[in-house]
Amino acid sequence: MLITSIHLRYYRNFKIKKPRQDTPTPTCPAVSPALPVSSVTTIPVGKKAVKIKKKVKSAKTKGSKMKTGSNTDCCGLDLETEEALSRSPSPDPLMDHWQMDTDAALAELEIMEEPALPSTAKKEEENLTLVTKLSSKLNGTVVTPKKAHSKDKVSKEQMFLTALHTTNPFKSMPARKESPTLLPESVANCLRPSLFPRVPPYLKFIGHEESPCLKVPLPIQKHLKWKLTTITPIVVKKTLTNSGFRLVKSECDTAECPQEDDIITETIEWIGIWGKHMKSIMFRAIKDGQKMNHFPGTFQIGRKDRLWRNLQKLVCKYGISEFGIMPKTYVLPHDMKLLKHDWEKYAANNEKWIIKPPASARGTGIKVVSKWTQIPKKRPVVVQRYVSKPYLINGNKFDLRLYVLVTSVHPLRIYLYKDGLARFASVKYNDELSSLNDRYMHLTNYSINRLSKNYTPNEDFAACEGHKWTLQTLLQYLKSEKRVDTDSLWNAMKDLVIKTIISGEASISSLTKANITSRYNCYELFGIDVLLDEDLKPWLLEVNISPSLHSASPLDIHVKGPLVTTVLNIAQFQVPVKTNLEMLSKDKPHKLFQVPGHTNMDTVPKQNPKKLSGLPYDSRLYTVYLSKEERDKHIIYTNMEDRDMYLRDILSTLTPDDVRHLIQSEDELTQSGDMERIFPTPETHKYLGFLAGPRYYNRLFDAWETRYGRNREPGLELLRNLCDIGYHLEVPPVPLKPAPPLSALDGCRMMWTRRPRPRRSGRPCRPSRRWSTEAAAAARRTAQARAWGARAGRWRGSGRSGRSRCRRSSRAPSPRRKPATDLNENCCAPASDGPPC
Repeated sequence: MLITSIHLRYYRNFKIKKPRQDTPTPTCPAVSPALPVSSVTTIPVGKKAVKIKKKVKSAKTKGSKMKTGSNTDCCGLDLETEEALSRSPSPDPLMDHWQMDTDAALAELEIMEEPALPSTAKKEEENLTLVTKLSSKLNGTVVTPKKAHSKDKVSKEQMFLTALHTTNPFKSMPARKESPTLLPESVANCLRPSLFPRVPPYLKFIGHEESPCLKVPLPIQKHLKWKLTTITPIVVKKTLTNSGFRLVKSECDTAECPQEDDIITETIEWIGIWGKHMKSIMFRAIKDGQKMNHFPGTFQIGRKDRLWRNLQKLVCKYGISEFGIMPKTYVLPHDMKLLKHDWEKYAANNEKWIIKPPASARGTGIKVVSKWTQIPKKRPVVVQRYVSKPYLINGNKFDLRLYVLVTSVHPLRIYLYKDGLARFASVKYNDELSSLNDRYMHLTNYSINRLSKNYTPNEDFAACEGHKWTLQTLLQYLKSEKRVDTDSLWNAMKDLVIKTIISGEASISSLTKANITSRYNCYELFGIDVLLDEDLKPWLLEVNISPSLHSASPLDIHVKGPLVTTVLNIAQFQVPVKTNLEMLSKDKPHKLFQVPGHTNMDTVPKQNPKKLSGLPYDSRLYTVYLSKEERDKHIIYTNMEDRDMYLRDILSTLTPDDVRHLIQSEDELTQSGDMERIFPTPETHKYLGFLAGPRYYNRLFDAWETRYGRNREPGLELLRNLCDIGYHLEVPPVPLKPAPPLSALDGCRMMWTRRPRPRRSGRPCRPSRRWSTEAAAAARRTAQARAWGARAGRWRGSGRSGRSRCRRSSRAPSPRRKPATDLNENCCAPASDGPPC
């Protein structure tokens, strides 16, 4: 067992030979990350601790000192005060001291430590049996003990760690029950509760065709604003409006909003957006409480050239048998020599190659070639070996569109939509060289084949006809008609999806950490295109970071409508912070909001309204900052090399940060619906070795899924007990020097795309408003002096007049010299070598 610095510190304080006064009395086991949190499912009744007369007295004096030196009550925690954020609450004033659960175990171990006499061999054997029983308990789970050698003595460190892992911090904890949140009945209809107490509820999204629409109270609906973009799909708009959201624009439309200031205010206060991918640095502008449908850096798998480079790194490290999921690809012009070598190698077999732009979609610029002269030599393209023997249905080639949702990168959580699309080419396939120019035969993109005269739409999502099927219909057809093992095929596609996301996980994680300050801000839906060869092996074609959700047929609506609703529910939007709770509390009648674990659902009297402080978004649940104890735990378990060790110990000491991550994950899982979580699961620990390095949260979830993945109720009950005492709301203070926000000038520079036009000489020079008074006066004096010198004809000893010089200088600057783009430079600086005006 790994003996950490924390363990040794506790052991030195608990040596049997030391007097009791050296033992520090814990302030509150519930909020101390250094104490173990046992995996018990209920809070058991405290047992009578073994009393040690010499030690109890000193412990009481210690507790009394702590009591007089603190003003915070550990039991009277109020979420509406600043004292709720205290990291070191005092013990219960009704209790003399906190009784540590290790005392009873150490008392038994003290007996075992006494030297055994030769005549007491039988008693020594019984003691060793007791140690074996104690060491077999880990968080309430009985494990098979290792055989202890009878001749070896049990070390003091071993005895302490044995006692440490058999403790239960809830035995001596004062009871504190959390009453259910009071909500008006109208609010309860548009929200869904969390699985855990003291966690705000989530907004409920319903399908775009469901009726009636959700009736959201005005104090909440006033702040449910969704920012529209040019690519927001219609099915997303309908789902949002059906769920009570208001769609706002960045530019005012006089027909809808005559006041421009109102729409600017609405745009600033939006809580969700569905738009294009941005540069990573632009994600810093996302405010707390807002959600974006992208992560920083996902272009690492969205661009075909970056995707291939990332996969090649893993192929070189783990072999082509593990990551040979994409056809051999060449990124030109960098790989021109390598492509030339392989081209000559396969020339005798009439090998076919497909050319793709590195960052395009919908089949733009794609063509199949077989001659070297058709390869562009200077233009950046991606050349890929063509899968010349695809799996055919009714003689047609097809590919699959898989929808993948990533809700977190660190820890990594991946969901795969159980349905999807199978898109067929509109012309029957043949591999002759003369047919390479037929795009309707070799390309399966819907945007291309819908223009073919042979294209047949499919209006019935359950029918095997036309050139577009649903994924479930295809799998059913393969299982019934072709006798294909669809379960193995589905598992192979899940393996491909996980490895594809893992290939870009390192870059995405680092960019997210650098540009995102809240775990609430991001989620992303990917569209992964897969092709099946004649052996039904799935091949990765590309990854779309903005998959098309265009719904032009009943089949598309059947697939994409529930997809959007499920994605938004898993993303877990919460009530905005600016909601007027006082107005909301006036709505009657009041009704108790159902919280799992509570059974009391009686109606509350109207005369006793309660402030809805637990309703809106709480930023503490999504903080990325760690306390010192949490950082120490991260370092300890990240450096462990043996999986069995962190599986055994990492859940024995749950920190508040651990609880917050587990809460979010479990609440997500309840809304998965038609989506299947494919990572993490009890069987996906093999993929952890493919990551760039060991990550703490991935190991935490590996241990959680291994223990509770097949029976989640004990784990949920443990988290409920911790949330009921407010353990998950203990957060470290925010650093004093946060990352500075982007200034207006930085934002302008990042968005600057046009080159500035040269200044006309006829207009008077006006200094910029950003200048100081002294700089403006100096610039004016310089311009007047130069103008006077030009009029006097003294510019470089030339006899030409200043007027001709001004005409000459009014021309556009020479192309050899780039115009200045610095917004802080003097606008009067000369643009060429001629005299200024």
